[in-house]
Amino acid sequence: MKAVIGFGEVKELLKTDKGLRIILVVGAALILLIAFGGMFTGKAATEQRGVSAADIADCERELEQRLTAILGQIEGVGNVRVMVTLDTSAQTEYGKNADMLLSVTAPEVRGVIVVCDGGDSITVKEKVVNAVSGVFGINTLHISVTR
Repeated sequence: MKAVIGFGEVKELLKTDKGLRIILVVGAALILLIAFGGMFTGKAATEQRGVSAADIADCERELEQRLTAILGQIEGVGNVRVMVTLDTSAQTEYGKNADMLLSVTAPEVRGVIVVCDGGDSITVKEKVVNAVSGVFGINTLHISVTR
């Protein structure tokens, strides 16, 4: 038995009633599998897990480290320290009876403070604010740059 059916063979199957039924049954099975596939992912996908303060703190630290490394590469910034605060209103939504994960909303960046050697230069401030705003997609009013 061949594992793959060619287009010509499918065309021949469509000409017979039996072939048409087979194709309809296989198509319906695929549609059902796609529609209900999320229910068969196992218990791990349906367990509810809240976001703890430690998770938020770890995420903030990782973002601070990555941002510090990249901002240090901008001309004129010099030594840099960064503080990132996250909005802790992360949510996880489940379907009826908590049987299916519907969506996960990750914490969002609330504000960023950058202290750097070049923080008193308007040009450096503009570069840093634009970089942070671009990376996090936050309003420039939520970014503070100082020396």
